[in-house]
Amino acid sequence: MIPKTSHVTERPPIVAVMGHVDHGKSTLLDFIRHTNTVSKEAGGITQHVAAYEVVRTQINAGTDAGKIPRGSASSPRESAPSEGRKITFIDTPGHAAFKAIRARGANVADIAILVVAADDGVKAQTLEALQSIKDAKTPFIVAINKTDKPNASIEKTQASLMEKGVYLETLGGDVPWVAISAKTGTGVAELLDLILIVAEVEGLTGDSSLPAEGFVIEAHRDQKRGIAATLIITNGTLQQGQALLAGRAIAPVRIMENHAGLTIRQASFSSPVVLTGFDELPMVGEPFRAFTNKRSAEEARSSAISNTKTPTDQVQKTETSESEDSGERFTMPIVVRADATGSLEAVMHEVSRIGNEHASVAIVLSGIGNISENDIKSASSASPNPALVVGFNVNADAMAEVRARQHGIQIEKFDIIYKLAERLEELLNKSAPKRMAEQIIGNTKVAKQFSSRKGLHVVGGAVADGYLARGASVRVTRRGTVIGVGKIKNIQSHKQDVDRVETGSEFGAQIEAVFEIAQGDTLQCFITVSK
Repeated sequence: MIPKTSHVTERPPIVAVMGHVDHGKSTLLDFIRHTNTVSKEAGGITQHVAAYEVVRTQINAGTDAGKIPRGSASSPRESAPSEGRKITFIDTPGHAAFKAIRARGANVADIAILVVAADDGVKAQTLEALQSIKDAKTPFIVAINKTDKPNASIEKTQASLMEKGVYLETLGGDVPWVAISAKTGTGVAELLDLILIVAEVEGLTGDSSLPAEGFVIEAHRDQKRGIAATLIITNGTLQQGQALLAGRAIAPVRIMENHAGLTIRQASFSSPVVLTGFDELPMVGEPFRAFTNKRSAEEARSSAISNTKTPTDQVQKTETSESEDSGERFTMPIVVRADATGSLEAVMHEVSRIGNEHASVAIVLSGIGNISENDIKSASSASPNPALVVGFNVNADAMAEVRARQHGIQIEKFDIIYKLAERLEELLNKSAPKRMAEQIIGNTKVAKQFSSRKGLHVVGGAVADGYLARGASVRVTRRGTVIGVGKIKNIQSHKQDVDRVETGSEFGAQIEAVFEIAQGDTLQCFITVSK
């Protein structure tokens, strides 16, 4: 509850932009910000949480701007004077690996924008984003995007949303919506106005006189400046000279930048800021609080819960049960480095999905920042085999490259998460020992026994299904009981030696076995293959 003082004022809304990958979230923010972040994203996919502060200004989006359909939010007035009002946007990745990041975005935000492409409809990550929004109880607006596409259908998209329980305004529901084209800007002005109307209905306020509080939305290690974190201030004011505590991480407020990279002396509620100088890496999603000075922050830390986890350079020990050990489960060890805590979390999520009951990937060390000489040492000492070193959006130090060549350590670097997952799966399949398995190729019944001498049995019949092959094994069953396994030494069909006989063909076969094969026995033919 925000104390009611003379410093309590209306605050700008914090808006999370969410949705399926490639449905246009970053393109929408690009248009609003008049930048080009999409081209800078590897593979055109947002792979970090980012926050931007914009000012609602007049948008000229073409001749259709005023004709686009929209759902109206309940509001005390017909239209809100929105010119010059601020909005803070959080851009969240759409890829499945970033599910946890999207959930945090919804928890931090006052309002969510669920972007759904009009040419693609509701997809898997759309539903994941929607569930995160519902779990956080965040009011949201649906933006039906890509209306400029030839195959776009607003009506079909509306129907697919309603099938998933999203009932839009003007269509019998209460969820406000607007049709847009993030590429051309059509409908974007209406979307911004709708955001501000919803914010007004929510009655968002803040107290600038209080010490700042909020959440860490991203953190990384800067080679030159040390540990930095992107913060969203939800209330109060953060200013130079203070100290900030996020979990166990403390940073004196000295070097602070706004979303545009400009150095600032203070920031207030709803603003995104980048703060440098943390003594350890704060966890993404961690709440923070500002204190008058560093000593006060240290006193608060010392009295806090001591078992707070840190994501820095943690050894990941994979524990297996006795049953797994006895089954000789293969593990491929890797060392993981990523550029930010959110990225590392996503990589670890993808790694956990790779493999099967016989083979998996084991993270022996993980951390934030460039690949270092220590990572190579850890990789070379991994048991029973040296570890692969994986970097996501990071480089390798010069000495690390030298040590890797000396020790024969493989370094793999990626900037797209699904490419990383595909490569690890490929390497695991190559590294895991091949397993032998039976493959059933045919079945038949012995119609006649011709001879039986010195372990060689000549029988005849017709193939019931599949085929019988020279050199294949046969499992012999009599009255429901398996009596043994033999091997086909020779096959004849129509008095000619053949390599195989197919379904329905009559045959005579010479089978090697240490037991008698009798008329009426069932033969199951199989081969052994590697997997």
